[in-house]
Amino acid sequence: ADGSSPLMKMGLVPDTNRHTALDSTVVFHEYTHGLTNRLVGGPMNDQALDAQQSSGMGEGWSDYVACTITGEEVIAAWVLNTAIGARAFPYDSNYPDTFANLGTGRYTEMHNIGEIWCAALLEMNRAIGTPLGIQLVVDGLKLTPANPSFPDARDAIFLALDHMQSANKLTAAQHDGFAASMWKVFARFGLGPNAQSNGASLSGIVADFQAPGTTQPQPPVSSGNML
Repeated sequence: ADGSSPLMKMGLVPDTNRHTALDSTVVFHEYTHGLTNRLVGGPMNDQALDAQQSSGMGEGWSDYVACTITGEEVIAAWVLNTAIGARAFPYDSNYPDTFANLGTGRYTEMHNIGEIWCAALLEMNRAIGTPLGIQLVVDGLKLTPANPSFPDARDAIFLALDHMQSANKLTAAQHDGFAASMWKVFARFGLGPNAQSNGASLSGIVADFQAPGTTQPQPPVSSGNML
């Protein structure tokens, strides 16, 4: 909570004999936990990332900031002495899973849940540019309610974009262009406007892969004879 002094603890990885304090991706990851716990839900609520989706996004935001600052697509590769690092997949444009996977398979553990959120945010960076992307993410943290779902945090990022236009930092055309690009990214990860769940739990997950203003792809027409 605001006014308290945080403590970030780093340590040695016994299997590699390498220290986490010497791997910048781990340092930025852990530091960002202080940022997200401080900003989400207001200055005095230090339990605002306790729900299942919320704690997962806490891990995802930390990976996102670490990757954004370092330019890496993996976390903890050096300290673990492995190319893949600490996550199941690299955070590139080929990241395979989406909001639809939450609550299934490996996506019940918070770090794994966070992978999907991080992958979506890094793809947003690629779509609109890293400087704007990370500014919207950090501004969005301040607008995100306590114990949010993925759609709640997504909406806060779009609200941050709206605020930039209101503050005359973006023209209407710029705002609309960035919003369209962002919706395409979120829809790619099942976080289109109709995505929903039972609060921030892992039940009732409904993914939406359609961005606003687009139509669902039609099934291919058979090349056989038409009667």
